[in-house]
Amino acid sequence: MMVLTEKQAEALQLFRLADHESPSFSIEVTDLLDPGKIRGYLQQVKQLIGANDEKTAASILIKRYAFLPVIFLYSMTSWNLKLDISHENLVMESREKNGLWLPNFRFKKLIGERAGKNRDQWREEVIRTLFSEHVFPIVDCVAKEARISKLILWENIAIYVYWLYETIMPKETAVAKQAVKDFKFIIEEASCEVFGGYHANPLGRFYNEKIFMENKENMIRPRKTCCFSYLTDSGKRCGPCPLTCRNRKKEE
Repeated sequence: MMVLTEKQAEALQLFRLADHESPSFSIEVTDLLDPGKIRGYLQQVKQLIGANDEKTAASILIKRYAFLPVIFLYSMTSWNLKLDISHENLVMESREKNGLWLPNFRFKKLIGERAGKNRDQWREEVIRTLFSEHVFPIVDCVAKEARISKLILWENIAIYVYWLYETIMPKETAVAKQAVKDFKFIIEEASCEVFGGYHANPLGRFYNEKIFMENKENMIRPRKTCCFSYLTDSGKRCGPCPLTCRNRKKEE
């Protein structure tokens, strides 16, 4: 194991790595695996985002949590590092920006393990650690407590994995080619068992074709599920909202 450098830590702050311990409301990530504690936390999230029900709170919670996989995958692709994301090593700290609840992640020990000689084999184990061992138990617990479809929660994670590899990594010219390979593995090649107890890749299933949205002046990949963001205080629908994109297709 090695301690990340100050420069590496600064780079991860773009993806909501906490740069200091916050006195604000926080939760140990291990508590997200405790049905009793997650129940109370969802009630607090409801208040923070102005949601009326647990399903909306659960969706937004996982949408914010998706930045932990982004931190992890960026480190894997850019530095060939497998961060220690054991549940016990992480704290989720509440932060606000422009009126939005945007929690950060604090690592008790910001350490990582370098890739072995066989990077492909190492990568598969890294992806398994992230999704099967870390994310899957949290999604499972949150979905059961809030009685929300796991598909919604997984798509909330998928959109940020797409964003990382389609928007951020192409700018990292030194590792751009490796990023393409890693993304292809995650979306197309990885066996479903590295994601947990599924019969299909829960990230690949949402990777549909983009369409041009005039109001966004950009190509958008429509979501297949609704994240319920319009049911929060903001009242806004997300950019790839399935209803908005569906109406656009009808106009065409």
